Amino acid sequence: MQERDRCRKLTVLKSKGTRHVGKPESKWLESGEEDLKKMGLRNWRRKQQDQEHWRTILEEAEVHQGL
Repeated sequence: MQERDRCRKLTVLKSKGTRHVGKPESKWLESGEEDLKKMGLRNWRRKQQDQEHWRTILEEAEVHQGL
């Protein structure tokens, strides 16, 4: 992804500004990776390249218990 891509900014890049004292908030990508690990999915970055396969993974995630 390019640096200016909106999806990249939302998922990967760190936000600017001050933060509250204490445990830092998790990013959207971190919580998504945690959910994929709960589903037992590994190498998700490679699997997302195949759109049809990725769509079925997302459909499974919608109905997965505990996410």
